[in-house]
Amino acid sequence: MNKKTKTPQEEKESVLKKTASKIEEPVVEDEKETQNEATAALTEEVQKWKDLALRSQAEMENLRKRTQIDIEKAHKYAIGSFAKELLTVADCLNGAVSHAEKGMETLKQSGNEECVAFLENLLKGVQMTEKQLMSAFEKNGVQKMQSLGVVFDPNLHKVIQEVEDDTKEAGTIVQELQTGYTISGDRVLREAMVIVSK
Repeated sequence: MNKKTKTPQEEKESVLKKTASKIEEPVVEDEKETQNEATAALTEEVQKWKDLALRSQAEMENLRKRTQIDIEKAHKYAIGSFAKELLTVADCLNGAVSHAEKGMETLKQSGNEECVAFLENLLKGVQMTEKQLMSAFEKNGVQKMQSLGVVFDPNLHKVIQEVEDDTKEAGTIVQELQTGYTISGDRVLREAMVIVSK
């Protein structure tokens, strides 16, 4: 058997092929490792953006809810500043009614029937105006606070004076100097000015 001898050129090529095959295998493994690392990095990036998208969606939902609540409050209390301006008108009408009633008693005692008739008609007109104003307040959620005889509440009342009164429990409102009002039953439009017992 004759073994064919390789020429130096063929031998070189053979060695180069073996070396190249050894070198190519690790390169393929490095590529797979690089691909795995790239896939892991991309998966992490996708997860990051997915979390960001979910957080943004949750924030938008919370913002929508807060905005809806703010809109509801704005509608509920929109009349507040206008009504607060009209409270002085209500006070004036109430004062006019009280003053006219006292004046009528004085005129009745003096026997001046003509003035009494005029004052009665004027009083009726003022009372009707006051009643219409109170009706408009009620339709829009503005209500008078009932303060007389109740215990002082710093959220609803402003104490102007304290007086000795053994018949009442300490802190009970004995006189109302200015009527208090609420809007929608849960927000104070104006505190009541009161006198309480010691």
